[in-house]
Amino acid sequence: MEYLAFGCHWLVALVFAVSFASKLKGNRREFAESTRKLLGALLPSGSAPAAAAKFVAPLVVAAEAAVVVLMIPAPAAALALAGVLVTAFGLAIALALRRGVATACRCFGGSAPLSGWHLVRNALLLGAVAAGLTFDPGPLGAAGTAGLAVTAGAALAAALVVVRLEEIGELFGPRLS
Repeated sequence: MEYLAFGCHWLVALVFAVSFASKLKGNRREFAESTRKLLGALLPSGSAPAAAAKFVAPLVVAAEAAVVVLMIPAPAAALALAGVLVTAFGLAIALALRRGVATACRCFGGSAPLSGWHLVRNALLLGAVAAGLTFDPGPLGAAGTAGLAVTAGAALAAALVVVRLEEIGELFGPRLS
């Protein structure tokens, strides 16, 4: 189970690293607007002020960076933070979809409109977080080098699928509105 734990740690770290990096190089104004609309979906009024988004958007980016940075020295804390973020994102997305809030997902620098595939992605990430918290990887030196190499490759492949899941889902899967 140590390889499963390592794989989950690396998968979560890679996905959050891509998300963080895409927000740094992407259009901050579009990310803030998407954040404002998702915050509005969480509120009974259905609307959030732009000032709230300007405050929350950088916190989201910092929290995503913290997941990546903490994964080596404090993996349980990193996974717990990732779990909180994924749960919050999932709730906001579900409410936005239910309330018909039209906004784009800016998770990985894209502009795809929110869909059920974003919820599927968050569910998969939450599963990886739960598995990473459940199974103890033990010390890194105790695992075999070949096994770790295979695990890292699998985590990278899984991260690529997770990062592009809505495009893959829309292309090959059913439409999840």
